[in-house]
Amino acid sequence: MKAIRVALAGTGNCAWSFSQFVAQAQADPEASLPGLMCRTVGGYRLADVRVVAAFDVDADKVGRPLAAAFEAPTISATRFSDLGADRDAPVLAAPLLDGLAGPLGEVITPAGEARDATSESVAKALVEHDVDVLVITLPTGAAQAVRMFAEAALTAGAAVVNCTPEVVARDAGLSARFADAGVPLLGDDLRSHVGATTLHTALIELLLGRGLELDSTYQLNVGGNTDFLNLADATRSATKFTSKANALRAAGMTDVSGVAGPTGFIGHLADTKLCFANVRATSVLGSEVQIDVKLTVEDSPNAAGVIANAVRAAKTAADRNLSGAVHGPAPMLFKSPPNGLPESQARAAFLDFAS
Repeated sequence: MKAIRVALAGTGNCAWSFSQFVAQAQADPEASLPGLMCRTVGGYRLADVRVVAAFDVDADKVGRPLAAAFEAPTISATRFSDLGADRDAPVLAAPLLDGLAGPLGEVITPAGEARDATSESVAKALVEHDVDVLVITLPTGAAQAVRMFAEAALTAGAAVVNCTPEVVARDAGLSARFADAGVPLLGDDLRSHVGATTLHTALIELLLGRGLELDSTYQLNVGGNTDFLNLADATRSATKFTSKANALRAAGMTDVSGVAGPTGFIGHLADTKLCFANVRATSVLGSEVQIDVKLTVEDSPNAAGVIANAVRAAKTAADRNLSGAVHGPAPMLFKSPPNGLPESQARAAFLDFAS
């Protein structure tokens, strides 16, 4: 298969873990990799992915090759392997906009080049690097920056994978423009491989499938990476709470007291994420069923496997002349796609699309 040429909008922990996952696949294309749900998607192996460029605003990253950028002090995800063929991909300047608003502005120094970067310069770079898929992994709450990257990709004709909860695929007007241009759009808000939302929605589907009535639920998440630092600011985390609520509704939760979202930053946890989930339901004869679960995961590798699926799905959509918001694979890959589905239905739809 032809290589899938990928650009990364943001070179944080998720981008670092995804790039390592790609490097592992490139080193041994036939290896069985834990967590790689589909060996092929639309005929593409993970080894067919090439990260050819990246964008950031961090002075420790802009102007450096990708491998060096991932050595920045804000990177806390584990180093499982070194990068291979993609290690020298350039990290280019992106416009600053609202990317570092809130707590991130206290730990990241913006590169001078970011003040001169524009949507036009990003679109030009996407064309020059012949990018097939742009993966947006910017901080939650960076609505202006996320929108700018989506617009630049639309101009350049590159498919978009929006890993953030900012409204992109759910924007009917923007999706229509992608459709008119013949460009695929996948999003919004990446659903981690075995993460808090995946676990929570599976529990809800289990209880509803057994005929129980949901009474209340909560999902509380804490972590120590820059994502959780950013989400500690209520003005930055609002769209994350909305996105998670959308996922619970798609699982079948209606008119139930519930909350789900990030609730704290604990620096020494680094890239570890803790989820505490509770579901209460009424069963036979009015008896109560209550489930309490604690999930401990390394946050960024948990995202990498889903990005690996999403990138290949985006390229497959382009090959099949699908454009605008692509619905088939989206419910399994994202918390808040335009049309959500319960977990089992979402998985079946993705596997059908991938074949």
